Amino acid sequence: MAQINPPLTSGENRSGAAQNILEVAGQLFARSGYDGVSINEIANEAGVSKANIFHHFKSKKGLYLAALNKACSLSAGVLEDNAVESSDDSSDRVRHFLSSHLEVLLQQPLATRLIQRELLDGAEGNGKELAEKVFAETFEKITDLVRDVQAQGAIKSSIDASLLAFLMVGANVFFFENRDLMAHLPGIDFAGAPDRYSEAVFELLAHGFEGQS
Repeated sequence: MAQINPPLTSGENRSGAAQNILEVAGQLFARSGYDGVSINEIANEAGVSKANIFHHFKSKKGLYLAALNKACSLSAGVLEDNAVESSDDSSDRVRHFLSSHLEVLLQQPLATRLIQRELLDGAEGNGKELAEKVFAETFEKITDLVRDVQAQGAIKSSIDASLLAFLMVGANVFFFENRDLMAHLPGIDFAGAPDRYSEAVFELLAHGFEGQS
């Protein structure tokens, strides 16, 4: 089996053993999906016993949800960046979120693929559990950022903040998934320039695409 890569992220409030298990499990789940990974495989790769895994994580599902939360926390970390929190220019806060979020997706591909695999291939009917246990907190923070910017007048208050939050995240995920394809499509010159892509997305979302009247 391929060697396990460096940790998805660091600094979580877990013991060293639990952190190691979580890092290994997250990367295996990202590669093979929930059903494609066994507890035995995780134990072997992490160098621990199955009993040790179940000491820290009560079930395979619990470990999987913890791995998803760990991956999702990378996006949440962008929102806690000083450049997002403290900028006096509300537009710059959105710009920085877009560019930093995309940077995280590109720099942490296994974490990104873990989330994408679950969203695309996960069991039907998991939406409620995933929303409540994994995505709700981060999505709420992104939506709050949009509302703050709306309150400062940089984005029209008539725009649904939740929809705009979805569009921002979705635009970045689309770039992550399709940048290789985009590099070979005619007329596209931003496939290798994520910063320029983020700026263009911001301009489109902030100012729309209607011409001057």
